[in-house]
Amino acid sequence: MATLREISKKIGISIATISRVINGAENVSEETRKKVLKALQEYHYQPPQVARKKLHYLVGIIVPNLLGNHYNMISESIELELSKHGYDSFVTSTHLLLNKEIEILEQFFSRRVDGIIICTTKNDDKHIEKLIRSAIPVVAVDRNDSDINVDTVGIDNYHSAYIAMKYLYNKGHRDILFVSGEREVYSAKVREKAVIDFSKKYEVNLKILEGDFQFEGGYSSIKKYLEKNGKDFSAIFFINDQSALGGTRAIYEAGYSIPDDISIIGFDNDKYSKYLYPPLTTVHQPRKEMGENAAKLLVERIEGNGSKVKRKIILPTEIIERNSVKEVKK
Repeated sequence: MATLREISKKIGISIATISRVINGAENVSEETRKKVLKALQEYHYQPPQVARKKLHYLVGIIVPNLLGNHYNMISESIELELSKHGYDSFVTSTHLLLNKEIEILEQFFSRRVDGIIICTTKNDDKHIEKLIRSAIPVVAVDRNDSDINVDTVGIDNYHSAYIAMKYLYNKGHRDILFVSGEREVYSAKVREKAVIDFSKKYEVNLKILEGDFQFEGGYSSIKKYLEKNGKDFSAIFFINDQSALGGTRAIYEAGYSIPDDISIIGFDNDKYSKYLYPPLTTVHQPRKEMGENAAKLLVERIEGNGSKVKRKIILPTEIIERNSVKEVKK
């Protein structure tokens, strides 16, 4: 583990500039900032630890929203795991607003939480760095890679979306709609990229529809498309199961059946998905395990048992094959 002086000599950047980066100062170029953060990680720099009083056994959890099942399930799993270790927790939603998130982080700091689990998607690295420098352990869930030294838990969204497209392709589908999610959400952006990359590689006729993670997004996007274009495709890949459920209604209202006329695949494997008619083929996302792992990592950090380098846990996903996808002639 190197000191700031040693790191300064190795990368040729002054201690003053390194300190400005650590403290989140604005008057540092992005190139310099990335170089410093990379060096801090490479040489395992640890800031001086603030003397800690007795634990309050309290953890703050930040999520983008509490709509639907995704973050609710992750949060519930986090809370259950934390309770096994004697920790209380409280969940706060940012509603996808960066200013709101910054405000929440400041509240957590003032309330003297022992640690924070953050499930956000915005560019808030600087604010998380301040927490880490204040000796507040942080674990990130379902979040893009960054240069900050923080433990992360998630899935490979790119690979998961890619295998969903490959599943449809192997079933003979060459004309596919993809109903997207909000592009400021990391997972939606990465899944969309995987879908596009696959379609280019395998010459799939792909059309991307603007949508979101809610029932209404799936319903309205498919309803509008069918009214304007009719059925010029054979399958739909929805950004998640909720969107797929909304799209299902639009398909039936237009007089089509699933999967005889249109095949559909979702993402998440929500609890209700197997009870739909027909039962929904989907990508299983291990949200319970994501929450459990995040809580365990945080407790280790709080109690000083964790690794000194950041840890990245990528949990596996899988296709849950049911009855909403039909094999068609190639």
